[in-house]
Amino acid sequence: MMVQVSYRRVRELSAALGAMALVAGTPLRAEAQQPAPTMTPAVSPAKVQAAYKISLNGFELGDFHFKSDVGRTSYTLDTDVQISALLGVFRWKGVTRSTGTFAAKAPKPEAFRFDYESSVRNGSVAMGFGQDGLETLSVLPATAEAPDTVPLTRAHLKNVVDPLSAILAITHSSAATPCGRKVAVFDGKQRFDIDLRFARKEAVAGIAGETAIVCRVKYIPIAGYRPTEETRDLAATNGIEIAFRMVPSAKLMIPQSMTLPTAAGQARIDLQSVNIEVPNGQLASAQ
Repeated sequence: MMVQVSYRRVRELSAALGAMALVAGTPLRAEAQQPAPTMTPAVSPAKVQAAYKISLNGFELGDFHFKSDVGRTSYTLDTDVQISALLGVFRWKGVTRSTGTFAAKAPKPEAFRFDYESSVRNGSVAMGFGQDGLETLSVLPATAEAPDTVPLTRAHLKNVVDPLSAILAITHSSAATPCGRKVAVFDGKQRFDIDLRFARKEAVAGIAGETAIVCRVKYIPIAGYRPTEETRDLAATNGIEIAFRMVPSAKLMIPQSMTLPTAAGQARIDLQSVNIEVPNGQLASAQ
């Protein structure tokens, strides 16, 4: 049986799932697990490699791979997403990298690069950041904005982070969960907020005794977007959720599953395997 989904829907799905899946391997602050010593590092150093499966209405669409190298003062984040639909007629691949440092325990991006190729179009986004926000931007291929695009101004680009760095920012709180945070994000085209709100706790499927924290993700468009029906639906939905599985020994939270309602049906990303390396040794965890 073939998944009935148009190229436009698959393109929107790949972008939305990619943005959601960037949360793999986010570090918990030490305060969330134990009292903080007098001097603490910016984050808990760790290297994470995670693999996910992407599906729509139960049909597999592709794979998502995430790799992070988070040190005490700097970080590098990499993702690789591959999607195939319409019996292979449509193929999409995206590779992303973000690098930055930490200031006052908050991530400060320095460079962001996103390259994609598909059966119909190739392109890239490159961004450079300074102390106050975005400094340089290159988007290829260059396209004319639609007349109904909400204008983007320089003020919108101050104190923003790229989509990958947003994930580190989300978890920098004295709370023991990633829920309850809002982050200003710019992806090269749109300026939007990501707002994570606590939804519930639930058992982790297939892992006895483990509980996941589920956050509801709200997308809040600010500028650079078109006020289409799809945008309004995405902003209005309460159906975007991420279930975080805690790894206290590594001071990490790993997304176990992610769901996103679309016009084509329910999209999911599910963890297949994860390897975590910390300075004291190797931790291995798999679904």
